[in-house]
Amino acid sequence: MASNKVKEVVDAALEKTEPVVRKARSAAGSAAKKAEPVLEAAKNAGKQVAAVFIPEIYVQHANRQFDAAALVERCKEDFKKKYPATLIRSCKLYIKPEDNMVYYVINDMEDKLSLAD
Repeated sequence: MASNKVKEVVDAALEKTEPVVRKARSAAGSAAKKAEPVLEAAKNAGKQVAAVFIPEIYVQHANRQFDAAALVERCKEDFKKKYPATLIRSCKLYIKPEDNMVYYVINDMEDKLSLAD
């Protein structure tokens, strides 16, 4: 008998709490959907900050210093003089101070420049 009474009390409690649980689940789902754009914006903001960051790289050899960014620009300018209508899709530099040269590969085309210029 006591177990029947307990069962009735539990059933009554479940009956009363079920609509509250449904509303809470719905509110949680709604809040999560509203939070998605905010989370996406936060991710994009982080990417934008990362995109703005530009490291400064210098090569030092035999009491000389070379600015890597300046060398990249020189190589790009040299390439554009030779191939003015070609869009640059990739750029790799190989700096060899002992040869006084910077070798570059832009769009799979190889060339070189003197470091002395």
